[in-house]
Amino acid sequence: MKESDNISDDPQLDATLALLIVSTHSKKRPTSLMKIAQEFEVAKQRLGSYKKVGDRIGLSITMVRQFASLLKLVPSVQELFVERKLDSIDAAVHLSLLPAKDQLPVAEALAASEIDTADVRGIVQLRRAGAVGDIGALTRKVSDSKTKQEYVAQFVVRGSQDPERVRQLFAKYIGKEDIIRLHLDGALGTLVLSPRGKRSLTHLARSKKVPLRKIIPTIMQEGA
Repeated sequence: MKESDNISDDPQLDATLALLIVSTHSKKRPTSLMKIAQEFEVAKQRLGSYKKVGDRIGLSITMVRQFASLLKLVPSVQELFVERKLDSIDAAVHLSLLPAKDQLPVAEALAASEIDTADVRGIVQLRRAGAVGDIGALTRKVSDSKTKQEYVAQFVVRGSQDPERVRQLFAKYIGKEDIIRLHLDGALGTLVLSPRGKRSLTHLARSKKVPLRKIIPTIMQEGA
């Protein structure tokens, strides 16, 4: 019997390939990256190589290997991807390049939005260049070395115009250390955030399912 005949009579392979196609050809993945990586491994065992899997679903071998990189992560980091606290293939690839002992601290910092994927890339580069020492200190070094940026947003103040009250309202969602400045000029407010503060605002907008430009008015309305 030919190999093609065996493949056509393999319902599990057909189901696996169908899931992989849906999960890799759409921006909205129906399942976690960890599940996708495991399904790639199932397909590889059936077909014999990642290249054959990629050929069957129309994906480059480079991209297939990126998904497979999740299998190189330590179990505790894999769990973050299972729970979709981390859900970036780029993050998975760079985390997999770190020594096992470094992966969880960096992954947890990434999941908490304390660093971003570019920072993970920088940490990998430093380790490869021979940097030694505590991974926490190395992470802070990379984060602090970035060009300091600020996110400025103006908004209308409805209700109380007490600066401290407004600050406390934002502090419910944004770390106090990430609120660089808050200035009220009558009914017009100006909020200046650190990059991490902006990420917190972005996450909040996603959780409340509103555009980023409307999240500050939403916060102000809730506190009115």
